[in-house]
Amino acid sequence: MSQRGPGYDQRLARERETFAGQEEIHGNLPPSAHRWSNRHVRPKLEALGVPGLDELIVGQIAERAQGLSRDAVVLSLGSGNGDQELGWLRGLAGAGLDNVRLRLLELNPEMQARAEASAREQGVADRVELITADFNTWRADAEHDVVVGFQALHHVLDLEHLYGQIKGSLTGDGVLVVHDMIGRNGHRRWPEAHEVVDRIWATLPPELRRNALTGHVDEQFVDVDCAADGFEGIRAQDVLPVLLDFLHPSLFLPYGNVIDPFVDRIYGHNFDMDDPAHVALIDEIGVLDDSLLDLGLVTGTRLTALFHPSPQPLRVHGNRTPERSARDTRVVDPAGRVSFRPGGTNGERLVRGAGIVTGRLNGIAHDDWAAPSVEFPVLTTAPVDALDFRTYLPDDATEHGSVTVSVDGVPVAKADVGPGLTEQVLPVRLEAHRQVRLSFDADWSVTAGGDRRTLAYVLVGLGLLER
Repeated sequence: MSQRGPGYDQRLARERETFAGQEEIHGNLPPSAHRWSNRHVRPKLEALGVPGLDELIVGQIAERAQGLSRDAVVLSLGSGNGDQELGWLRGLAGAGLDNVRLRLLELNPEMQARAEASAREQGVADRVELITADFNTWRADAEHDVVVGFQALHHVLDLEHLYGQIKGSLTGDGVLVVHDMIGRNGHRRWPEAHEVVDRIWATLPPELRRNALTGHVDEQFVDVDCAADGFEGIRAQDVLPVLLDFLHPSLFLPYGNVIDPFVDRIYGHNFDMDDPAHVALIDEIGVLDDSLLDLGLVTGTRLTALFHPSPQPLRVHGNRTPERSARDTRVVDPAGRVSFRPGGTNGERLVRGAGIVTGRLNGIAHDDWAAPSVEFPVLTTAPVDALDFRTYLPDDATEHGSVTVSVDGVPVAKADVGPGLTEQVLPVRLEAHRQVRLSFDADWSVTAGGDRRTLAYVLVGLGLLER
């Protein structure tokens, strides 16, 4: 079933806008990220026989190209400007392998234009095919020996569709190379990891808590939902579990979690790798992160892996197996806490009445501000006759309008939202013990200058009223 619904077109437009002008999409990582990666990720890859990421990808392509009398066909998902992919071609040509054809699948036409220009400049345009399409609707029209998902899968809403197309197009000995994010949706912390980050945060001096987006020193760690208005991390937590339903791993290394905020682009640049104290702190958090992962107290937020159409012998690091890394987000923890098999949600404090929120509220920020598109699943506990929809906007708000309420993608009601506290009872009928997807789509938005969020209103609460 398609995952697309109301608000999809706005998210798609936001994705295009975000990346249209980006000529460097994998750079600008802070030195702290390279320090952590070299000490805590690279050695694990090397122990599994992988010198590095480029070597892994190029090696998988070369392994297949060497045994073929035809071109090896390589599909790169979310190829951006094509810089990495053209680098793979150069490396393969240097090894005497010219029978490789690249297919670059990318949503953004501006990025495709840059990739095409680079391919012409390098004299390999005849080896490169551009496919400008949306992951969520693209249909495979060729067989692929290698498919590469390099920081792309966490942008996909309809993972089931994409994985089906990949599986159906891979040759018998084909491979999907994955280097991606597999943590919580929107790249937020799972609660058990958030608790550890908060404890570390309380020990940091102000200069290490400066937010690169706002310029402010954050007294508390700000766990931004990156999926509020686009596709960044939209279904990150489903990337791995759904993938395991389609393909079989042969190399599997999950890593990273508690370390993430200290090596990302928001706070990571605060750490000076020429300062021994800062270096020691990054190393210590890296050791803690590894220990929590190895004990199974947290799950990895990043993954480097190989997947195949049929079962293969599996190489893993220690006990970091697929089974211990895939989180079942459908399970509700009766203790009310999200831990190793999470199901908790921030919905309990906002949604009341005859229903239980069974997943997280996509589009709702930590401070209850709502993006123009909000969506979450609900299981009704009794017949529902109406929704009590309560919102707030500052009294001086100049942007406001109406919010369309949809059930499983079908509009059923509309609320007018204006300044101040507003409470409206909307006629929405739902049968008892039914799992539905509720969505709320505003016809206006405001971009907050401080953290660049695109917002509409504050969701004060939502009541499911029994008949």
